[in-house]
Amino acid sequence: MPCSRPTSTSVRSRPRSASSCRLTRAAPSTCRSCGGCRPAATDVRLPRPPRLLPDQAFGRVRDSLPAITQITVAAMAAYAFAHFVLGHENPFLAVTVCVTSLGFARDARPRRVLDTALGITFGVLFANVALVLIGRGVWQLAVVLVVVMLMARFFHPSPGFAVSATIQAALVSLIPLSSGAEYTRLIDAVLGGAAAIAATALVPRDARRMARADARTLFAALERATIDLVEALRTGDSGASLHALDELRRTQPLLDNWGTSLDSARSIAAVSPLLRGHRDEIDAQAELRLRMDLVTRNLRVIARRISAVVADGKPRPALADVLAGIESSIVELGLSFDRPALRRQAEQTCILATVRLDPARLVPNGSVGEVMIVMQCRPLVVDLLVATGVDADAARGMLPKVG
Repeated sequence: MPCSRPTSTSVRSRPRSASSCRLTRAAPSTCRSCGGCRPAATDVRLPRPPRLLPDQAFGRVRDSLPAITQITVAAMAAYAFAHFVLGHENPFLAVTVCVTSLGFARDARPRRVLDTALGITFGVLFANVALVLIGRGVWQLAVVLVVVMLMARFFHPSPGFAVSATIQAALVSLIPLSSGAEYTRLIDAVLGGAAAIAATALVPRDARRMARADARTLFAALERATIDLVEALRTGDSGASLHALDELRRTQPLLDNWGTSLDSARSIAAVSPLLRGHRDEIDAQAELRLRMDLVTRNLRVIARRISAVVADGKPRPALADVLAGIESSIVELGLSFDRPALRRQAEQTCILATVRLDPARLVPNGSVGEVMIVMQCRPLVVDLLVATGVDADAARGMLPKVG
């Protein structure tokens, strides 16, 4: 029988039913509100195989268009120069080295492109040397593969470096060319790597857009988590707090992706004249990411506190209202990427929540756990205010004095 407990209309929440009650496996029990849910130990969901979702598929294609354009232009330029200018009959390495060096990796820094190009060129060089010393054959191929992988792992920590070098060395060892043309492939490899490096500056990917997309993903996760935390406080639902904690624990890869995109954007802007004027925007995003990292860490601690406090099933509307204000500020800050005017609104919303964070007034005669929730919210709102543009000292000065 579905759970029939009322939920607050002031909190945006997901539809809930008996099957959606979140219970831990360690302590199987029934739902406090309906008494009819089965123990969590029987509610084991097997992982589903990945499905091709049209929206996600078209989204990947859309997001990859700048990389596709960059790779195509660079690869065709390398091929055209090797074939029409240098007269190489089949300069396939100029194309493969260029494509592999650029790739679709999130990390599009020129240093990463250079490392990959050097690894591939090293593999081509060693394979050509091996052809002179030991010739071509089955055991010779095994020797080339083993030695290239060992040397690549010795000289560089990146697994991609070793893989790239080994693949190109295998191609050189397996595909014969006409007499006298074997050694033109080293020139083609160098040309392909040079084209890839030049493309990062002359046909750059706008990593700022990827960084903004990563930021929106993080803000969406924080919104979902804080909504669940507000619901947990307002209704006494411990399952909602556990769900929020699980959501927050999965945010670290989102922060890492955002940081990687910003590092790429900063590195590309340093060498590309087309993106050099956007360095201030990239630096501002990096500062925002730093603050949101601190906000996220604080939210994880608060989620653990709330999970312990709401274990008694009692609602705490005063705490819920304050956290709802913090949630609104986070949402407005996330929307400010597209609507910059909302950053000022996010600041004002956060201030309204900040001035209420006095445990003596907010939770008079409250338990130690309730007081700890209020106290943990104080550094959170300071970091959130700084993220909206408030000076750190001014943000701390807005907090009510604690006697």
